[in-house]
Amino acid sequence: MGMFDVLRCEIPLPDGFTGEMQTKDFDCTLATLLIRADGRLMIEECDWEDVPLDERPKPDFPFVGSCRAINKRWRDLDFHGDFRFYGSAGDKWHEYAARFIPNPVEADSRSGFPSG
Repeated sequence: MGMFDVLRCEIPLPDGFTGEMQTKDFDCTLATLLIRADGRLMIEECDWEDVPLDERPKPDFPFVGSCRAINKRWRDLDFHGDFRFYGSAGDKWHEYAARFIPNPVEADSRSGFPSG
């Protein structure tokens, strides 16, 4: 099975699937990616801090819960290209491909016509 990244999607998918999805087309570090409603691909970033021993969930295994994510934030990947992602619900498999392209037309702010 191997490592993967988790994906959430704010854009409705063709078959209406809304469950958890994964992709192996990026770094496969268990990162969380988000396709925002405006079509931008984001990645969740954070800083890490050590958890004091008395706050860890398993005193007999002090490495469990030894760090926690803080200062969570989203960063725009400014991604252009294709990637595949997938998920399942029960015995039904859902697989998709997404294509991210740069804005094909940019308007010149002075004239309102495409700049060239």
